[in-house]
Amino acid sequence: MNNRHLPQLALIASAIVLGSCSTPRYSELAENKKMMRVQDEIFDMRAVRLSDSTVRISFVGSPTLRTPGKTIGFVEIYVGPDEDNIRDTLMVATDYTGAPGRSETTLLVGEASWDTPAAKQSKRAVMDVAVITGPEHIVFRSVREYESAEPMELTAFTHAQSDSVIDIGVIARRIFVPPGEHLPSSENLRIVISNESGQVVYRSDYQQQFLSIVTVLEPQTSNQMQRYAAPWTGKTMNGGQAESGTYTAEIIIPARPKAYSTSTTFEWPP
Repeated sequence: MNNRHLPQLALIASAIVLGSCSTPRYSELAENKKMMRVQDEIFDMRAVRLSDSTVRISFVGSPTLRTPGKTIGFVEIYVGPDEDNIRDTLMVATDYTGAPGRSETTLLVGEASWDTPAAKQSKRAVMDVAVITGPEHIVFRSVREYESAEPMELTAFTHAQSDSVIDIGVIARRIFVPPGEHLPSSENLRIVISNESGQVVYRSDYQQQFLSIVTVLEPQTSNQMQRYAAPWTGKTMNGGQAESGTYTAEIIIPARPKAYSTSTTFEWPP
């Protein structure tokens, strides 16, 4: 959801995992029947199975809601291997991303480690994610099949700067550094946007020239995060303006020997 100058990358403060327990511990609001369940997912949840069978659960999203409470105070995740066994509680202290030269916060980043016996034996994560503001306790259900751990974990996001500019990017979290990994040019982010018919309408590398310089791919430290993003104004490769509709953005970090990529959908105009 933010910054457009690719060489100027915002360093992300990682979310702090406060701990997990095997006893359900809904907040006081939930116990008092003040919990509100919604069908739509507030965050795009991810679940990654690590080599030690621990499950890393993470999300990236807006720090505010369209509710009277508005500002998100904290997040709890109640998780299990199926709907009948949601018995583990993960409490996550969230942090905010920022962008160089901009004072406002734009992204909420969270992570928790699910490491109980149920997690290690599970084949997927069934989660009730509780988002708490001052007066509200909102819960949504999210079911995620496990992704395999890669050297770099990407979480895509979009953020509307205005009704004519949308930021598209990824939060990149380092898991480990593979031998020989590097960026072969000054291009460190590539965005390819397609319409609902699958036709590519925009490429950030279209008619661009990049310096042939070899650089390291940040972040280099395990569990550190880096934010890569660029704006799109709706301009297409033929010089026209994109029509209203749903678009898919493929977001690529063109590293060698292996590039990293993910995708997300968004509405235009934002």
